[in-house]
This record gives sequence, structure tokens and C-alpha cells, in this order.
Amino acid sequence: MSGPTVAVIGAGFSGLLTTLNLLRMSPDISVQLIERRGVFGLGPAYATGNPKHLLNVRLSNMSAFPDQPRHLADWMAEQPAWFARDEFITRGDYGRYLAHLLDQALRSDREGERLSLIRGDVSAIRPHEGGWKIKLDGRSSTTADAVVLAQGNLSPAAPSGLDPELVGSERYLGDPWRALDALPADADDILLIGAGLTMVDVAIALRQPGRRFTAVSRHGLLPRSHGSTIMPPRRRTFVGSPAQVFRQARLAARTEDWRSVVDDIRHSARDLWSSWPLPQRSRFLRHLRALWDNHRHRLAPGVAREVTAMLASEELEITAARITALRLDKNKVEAVLKHRGDLQPRPYRFDAVINCSGPTGDVAHSREPLLVDLLKEGLAAPAPLGLGLAVDPEGRLIDGRMLVHSRLFAIGPLTRGLFWEATAVPDLREQAVALARHVINAIQKDTASFGDLAGVRLHHGSPAYDSPLTA
Repeated sequence: MSGPTVAVIGAGFSGLLTTLNLLRMSPDISVQLIERRGVFGLGPAYATGNPKHLLNVRLSNMSAFPDQPRHLADWMAEQPAWFARDEFITRGDYGRYLAHLLDQALRSDREGERLSLIRGDVSAIRPHEGGWKIKLDGRSSTTADAVVLAQGNLSPAAPSGLDPELVGSERYLGDPWRALDALPADADDILLIGAGLTMVDVAIALRQPGRRFTAVSRHGLLPRSHGSTIMPPRRRTFVGSPAQVFRQARLAARTEDWRSVVDDIRHSARDLWSSWPLPQRSRFLRHLRALWDNHRHRLAPGVAREVTAMLASEELEITAARITALRLDKNKVEAVLKHRGDLQPRPYRFDAVINCSGPTGDVAHSREPLLVDLLKEGLAAPAPLGLGLAVDPEGRLIDGRMLVHSRLFAIGPLTRGLFWEATAVPDLREQAVALARHVINAIQKDTASFGDLAGVRLHHGSPAYDSPLTA
């Protein structure tokens, strides 16, 4: 097939759904799905085989396709075995569903011309003959007419005061998903950095008799739980600044279940976020983000019950504190914590420390080779407030000169600076549909302007830029 090619970098949920929608919407486009881990269709969250790891959203709202809300439920009904608690299936079962979607796409592509799976680590992309040249692992390369960055969540930021000697030891685990395999056998007293959903996953997975966890975060807030039943949407309208929306939400929660109120805010979160000028967004992040995340990203009821049991048995302690130092002391980790309200920090000793602080959004400090290269070359720019990359409403990257790339896109957490809600499946599946449409339109626009893409790639002008970004 000699039609236009789109390279999707990252084969987790965002990359897979973008790929599937591109193939569904256009019979002419072929897709190169590139993944460095070699595991296609499964991000770290869905590659787990631990039956205690449940989805944080009910089965009924996890279909991959917004126009087919029963797609997942119908597929599950045909499976010989699966597990659910309180309408929440395991992440492993959801991973099998995503693998099934990829397998279906590969089976439909009988000639192997429309979907290519490429294992490799993309180190750089460059404008090339009207398209893009994609460098893989410093050795090989491929080309495409358009590129979509779908790298998912970036690695957690290193905590302040982290000693390099500790980083190089087995006592510090910067990747929480490696904890099951890499935790030292004698680690019974474990420090968890962060108190959100990742911390809960790690604590539940590593729970065993005699083991104790201390979770530290600035606010010490544990994620709330979903209710036992689905609350019908009210679709209230919230307007105004972050402080005004917060007051409206508190007033509504006096007479309604707070979950219903938060869900109504979530449905209009993107519009609210886009209506706030930069100073108001900054104030939201400083003063209300922790509270929002605590109520917005909830635990499945069964998981919440297990966490409650761990708190009651003192297997888990949540504390509000700031880490000022982390260092290796013989075979122990010395952590210096400044608790809220204390004048002086206090030292504690642990057997190991796991960074569960959640993904960073600050691309300016990312060590991701492709992002480092894009920023260095001026092909991309950080979004304000440390929230991913600068993009326009169609998901097109904005470069260092504030010019919009015509066929270089991003999806998912990298676009939080503009869209805010860009991490959960219900939001990502909608974004994937819209992005696929924008990519196809961009290619069609260039085809109409410069000739048939079915022959050679465009040779005239730069593919990278459309027009200056205007306010």
C-alpha cells in the first residue's frame, strides 16, 4: 500500500486507540505503531497480573469506543473466566481486552500493509521530504507523513534531597511498577513517596505478614472511594474562577452525593480549564489540585475496603510531610521528614523506599530521550505550569518559535496543559477519536494543496509548520 503513513510513538492505551481510530476512519492510511518495551497495547497499568489491581472506573464506562458503550461488556460476556468486584474488573482483564483489539486490527490487515508493529526506542524525529524521519535506537530509522506522540505518563520526578548513592542501590526503586520484582527480600519497613492511586497499587501488591508501609505526601490525602451504586448525572453547570467553582461544589454537596457533584464538574472540566487565565490555573494547581485529585481519581470499593483494613491494622500509615533528605546508611534508608506543623525535620529509617509520587508533567526536566531532543532542537516547547507540551486545540505541537506543526501531534498526559483532563480512559477515548480526525484532515489538506501523497512524499516546503500561533 502506498498511501500516507502515520507513525504513532507509544503503544499504550492512547497510542493503541489512536491507531485503531485512524484505521477505522480512513481506508488509505497505514500506521506504524512504535513501542520501546515491545509490549503493544498494554501500558504499565494494564500489564499487571495481580488480581488485586482493579480498574478505578466501572466496567460500564470503560469501553474503548465512545460510540459503542457496551463494547467491553459484550466482550467480557464471551470470556470463559474473569474477575470483578463491585462492577470493577481487574486491570489484567482490561489488558486482555486491549490486546484483543490489537489482534483484531492485525487480523483485519491480512496483507500486513496497513498496520506495522515496530519495537524500538525513538531518540529523535526530524523534518524529512515533506514528512518526518524517525530515528530508532540510534541505529535504524523510518519515515512517516505524520507523527503522533502517545508516550503516556512520564516517570515520577525524583524527590528532593535524594542522594546519588541511594539511587544506585537496590534500596531505592524509582519505578513503582518494578517493585514486585526488585524489592529486597529483607524489606519489611517501606517508605512510599506519595499517597495516591499508585501508592495504593504498590501497597496492596506488596502486602504480606510483618510488612509495614509509611506513605508520605505533602497533604497526606488518601484517594476517596467510589460509591456502592452509580449516581445518575445531574449535569449541573459550574462557572467562574476555581474558587467560585469550589464554593458552588461545596454548596451542591450539602444536598447531593459529593461524587455526583464532582462527576458533573469533570464533564465540564475542559471548558472550565480553558476559560481560566494562566494565573487562575496556577492558583488551582497550588491550592485545589490535591483536593480535586483526591475526589476525582477514586478507588474501587473493594480496594478501598482493603486499604481501610491496612490502616486499621497499622500495616499502612499515611502522613503529611515533606521529604528533605534521602540517603543510604549501610543497609538502611535514612529519610528526613518535615511534618506539617513541626519546626524541625525528623530522621526515620526504612528498609527501602519506592517512588509512588505519580507521573511528572514537567517535560523541561524529563530524561525521556525524544522529549529532550525535541526541546533541544526547538521542535517542541513546554506547556506553561509544567503540564506537558505546548499544543493547539487540534493536538498539534507548538514549537519554540510559537509556530504550529501541521502534522506533528500529541495525545494524553502530554496535552494536559491545554486539555487538563487527559489521563483517564473515558477522556482519552474521546481524545483519540478527535485526534485521529485531525490527523486525517491535516493529511488531506496537504494532499489537496501539494498533490497526491500516494506516490512519493511531499518534496516542497517544510512539513512542520502551518502558521504562527495567535491568541
